Amino acid sequence: MFMTHMVFLCIMMRPHDQRAVLALDDGLVLEGEALGASGWAGGEVVFTTSLTGYQEVLSDPSYCGQIVVMAYPLVGNYGFMDEALESGRPQVAGFVVRWAAPGDDAAGRAGLDAYLRAWGVVGIAGVDTRRLVRHLRAGGVRRGVIASAEASTADLVARARALPDLGDLDLVGRVSTREVLRYPGDGPRIAVLDCGVKQGIVRHLWARGCDVTVFPHDATAAQIRAAGAQGLVVSNGPGDPARLGAIAREVAALWGAMPVLGICLGHQILALAAGARTFKLPFGHRGSNHPVRDEETGQVAITTQNHGYAVDEATLAGTGLHVTHRNLHDGTVEGMRHRRLPVFSVQYHPEGRPGPQDAVALFDRFLAMVAAHGTPGRGRAVDGLQAPDAAGRAPRGPDGPAGMGGADHPAAGSAPAADEAGRR
Repeated sequence: MFMTHMVFLCIMMRPHDQRAVLALDDGLVLEGEALGASGWAGGEVVFTTSLTGYQEVLSDPSYCGQIVVMAYPLVGNYGFMDEALESGRPQVAGFVVRWAAPGDDAAGRAGLDAYLRAWGVVGIAGVDTRRLVRHLRAGGVRRGVIASAEASTADLVARARALPDLGDLDLVGRVSTREVLRYPGDGPRIAVLDCGVKQGIVRHLWARGCDVTVFPHDATAAQIRAAGAQGLVVSNGPGDPARLGAIAREVAALWGAMPVLGICLGHQILALAAGARTFKLPFGHRGSNHPVRDEETGQVAITTQNHGYAVDEATLAGTGLHVTHRNLHDGTVEGMRHRRLPVFSVQYHPEGRPGPQDAVALFDRFLAMVAAHGTPGRGRAVDGLQAPDAAGRAPRGPDGPAGMGGADHPAAGSAPAADEAGRR
């Protein structure tokens, strides 16, 4: 009876009958059914162990350049909602699932296949994702290609091998805003350095009353100071942090001038700013079930993570930074704090999305630092700020300003609208 039920699921959840192939650069080839757009796509193949949150995964800028494998087998069963998206469009290079839920959900929200088609994302369903995840975990992440067009397996493996290494690409430049964006609030003025920021981070700051200004990744320390920032958040993002020396130097120039919080890639950038180094993990930490221990209190939090690099703890000596949090799976550095300055960072995502809210109080800790550090004059007009609307204010909806899961996202399942200037 059980096996019969499983076969029924496999048949009913095929998006369509077109064959598709996933080929890795080490020669592994897996067949399945085409999902989303037709054609082919290539990227670094990684996996996430999140049981839910496929909307957030697809739209997380940290996944730019990567083909994401969902370890949990059933994906797409609750449709797509604008408020769950982390940016204005899907960011993944490709998508791999075991079973794709068919059609629209009961509320009429577009299904997974329609969403991927609308945005031109190539995917594959019907793959033995358990086998694939075990393969990547044992051998490390690989370059890979998904193809629904006719091609020999040898040709697809050759295409995978010809793909550039992710560390050679300027992925942060692809996903960062091109213009300064403002989300007004009555609280402290917080600058967010957008290296690929998730909207959930901006929303958490704004929900706490912060006057949030999002800067492009190449903004200078002088520009951030001139905006009257009272605190700086260095965001998450994709790619190899070792490429980001110029960003690290600008961040270092702000140490002591204001409190600084680094999140995910921002955590690694803070390490580089202090003179430490990073290294690539074999298969990364991606999922919403990663245990992290606070070394100062002994408390363990279950965290959401999405990163392929980590801070080299041996290089922290003499930097002024010390380890505050540690990953309980492999012992890698998950948090740091400067011994003298109001500077700290975490490798995981305190906003969750998807995942638990165990670490959300880190935003409050950061804002307490901002309050204790003192506040420069506020209320000054800042040249060059582009507000989301003509009146210079961000329209507010039930979930926050437009652009945080609201008006700048296309209707799920519809053809993508042109992005606003300066938005992803």
